[in-house]
Amino acid sequence: MNSTFKITASTVITSTKLKLLCNQYHYEICHGQKNNHLPKIRIRYVESKGKFGYAEFGDFFFVNDDLYVWKQGKEYADMHNTDVVEYHFIKKCTRTEYACRFLYAGADTNFIDSKGEHIFVGDVLEIKNDFNKTQLALGHFPYYENDKMTYCFVLDNHFLSLQECLNNKNTIITRIGTTYFQLDWNFSTEDMNNKVRSFNGWYDSNKEHNDKVLMARYTPNFDQELWKYYGLEILGIEY
Repeated sequence: MNSTFKITASTVITSTKLKLLCNQYHYEICHGQKNNHLPKIRIRYVESKGKFGYAEFGDFFFVNDDLYVWKQGKEYADMHNTDVVEYHFIKKCTRTEYACRFLYAGADTNFIDSKGEHIFVGDVLEIKNDFNKTQLALGHFPYYENDKMTYCFVLDNHFLSLQECLNNKNTIITRIGTTYFQLDWNFSTEDMNNKVRSFNGWYDSNKEHNDKVLMARYTPNFDQELWKYYGLEILGIEY
C-alpha cells in the first residue's frame, strides 16, 4: 500500500484529497477491511430531500466525480450499481453491501460551532461579534491543492480563517444551514464545491443574500423555486 499521503490535524479535506485517499486505500475499501491505519475522516452526503447521510472513510469511494457509499439494508438494493463496482474494483470486490450514488456534501472539519455541532465544508455559519453579524458559507483557500490550505470564508479580495474566528473570544459562530439548496442529482462533486464558493457573492444585494440565507435553512433541498422555501418558512417547517 502506498503510504506517502498523510492526514494530519491541520489537513484540509477536499474532494481531490478524498479521491487520492480512496485510490491509496483501494484494497481496504474493496474488501471492507477496517483497521487503525485508515484515515479518520467523516463525510456528509445528500441521501434525500431534507436528509443528510454520514459515512466514515472506508465506506465510500469516488468514480470520477461521483460519490458512492456502501449501504446496508434491502431498501438500497435497487440503488446498487453493479456495473460501477465491477468496473472500479476490477471484479474483485468481496463486499456484500450496496454501492449507492449520492451527492457529496462536504467533509467534517473537526471544528465545532457555539452549540457544539461539527462544522462541515459547505455549511452556512452566522458570525457574530460586538460590532456586526453576517452569514457566510465555509470553503477553503486557495482553491488549488497545496500544503497551506485552510478552512475559511472566501470574500472579495481576502478571506476569514475559520480557526482564527473560532479562537476569537469576542466572536460567536453558529451553524444555521448549508449551501445544498436548489440541488440537481446531476450535479458533480466539483460543481457542488463551486456552489459553496458562490454563496458568499460580494455583489449580491441584501435581498439576494437574505434569500440565500433563507434557502440555506431548508437543506438539503432539490426545490428550484424560491417561493417554495418561503412557503416552508411560513408553514413553520423545520429541517
